[in-house]
Amino acid sequence: MASSLQILRPDLRRRVTSDAENRPGVYRFLGPRGEVLYIGKSVRVRTRLLSYFRGEKGGKEAELLRTARDVEWDYAPNEFEALLRELRLIQSFRPRFNVRHRRRRRFSWIRITPGPAPRLAATRSPRADGSRYFGPFPASRQLPRTLGELAHAIGLRDCPDTTPIHFADQLDLLGALRTPACIRGEVGSCPAPCAALCTRAEYREGVQRAEAFLAGESDEPVRLIRTRMESAARAREFERAARLRDRAQRLEELQERVVEFRHYLERLSFIYHVPGQGPGEDRDYLIVEGRVRHTFRDREGPDQGLQEPALRRIRGIMQEPPIHPWSLSATQREELFLVIRWFRRHPEELARTHPLESSLIDARSELSRQPPPTPG
Repeated sequence: MASSLQILRPDLRRRVTSDAENRPGVYRFLGPRGEVLYIGKSVRVRTRLLSYFRGEKGGKEAELLRTARDVEWDYAPNEFEALLRELRLIQSFRPRFNVRHRRRRRFSWIRITPGPAPRLAATRSPRADGSRYFGPFPASRQLPRTLGELAHAIGLRDCPDTTPIHFADQLDLLGALRTPACIRGEVGSCPAPCAALCTRAEYREGVQRAEAFLAGESDEPVRLIRTRMESAARAREFERAARLRDRAQRLEELQERVVEFRHYLERLSFIYHVPGQGPGEDRDYLIVEGRVRHTFRDREGPDQGLQEPALRRIRGIMQEPPIHPWSLSATQREELFLVIRWFRRHPEELARTHPLESSLIDARSELSRQPPPTPG
């Protein structure tokens, strides 16, 4: 007996049965006005589409088929490219039946603000304002609190940007007596640049310690907190020692998260060769710090090198100015994490990668044999 979904849309099922092939690709269900209702990908498009007609009445697939008036699909040379196309299409059309990739994921950056007395801050909207950024990584509600604890451990202010700053070595014609604007300055956990209790150079040393910690070059804040924890434990102040232990653990986790992500991105810079299923379907992806910068289709075979136009393109891209985090679009950020997930789930694919350095050497060799351009 035919299922209710087969009865519901026999026209779509017949077309998929007769026309679709079991190849990697992306498919789209379209509504009455041609609007995109749902986008999906599969390594076996025909089998995946036919599975929609074998569902039980009442589910998401039944509702989709009741609404859909057409289905279309495009083949991709491999699963990796199908994933990229699916993401880009969902981000572009934002179909109402899609959940994955449709909602824009929230990302966070750690921001070291500009100005005479920089602060540590969490932000979801980086911009070209002179700040230094660490990230991006998935947003966390705990990040502002942890950054506050880092500021306390290192000795940086956490007051608003509007707080007036007066360093000890700053010329003050009025000679006014200033007092710290918050309790941290009173108890000594902040150098209190608002009250001229530190010099500009002394405050800058704290900023440099924060930068070294976030870059993974120093664990000084954690060591300072653990020293205080041990002192509290010796004094039998066990509750305080426990709070300091938890604070140290949060800072360690923060550093691991930032440093591990940065180092992982740096390792994701290579040429990724993926053989196709048919002639002309081999692909080479130029991936720089987790971002797919270009796709090459001109390799003549798996044992052949990239052709001269591809080598020129690689060198041109590598000579471009670095991409700052605030310049990444929402789709580019999603794609970045898609590439990271792909290689984490398929570490065997790293065997298909080739270091950029060797490609750049080849590119320089090719270009050196070319005559110089004619002036004018």
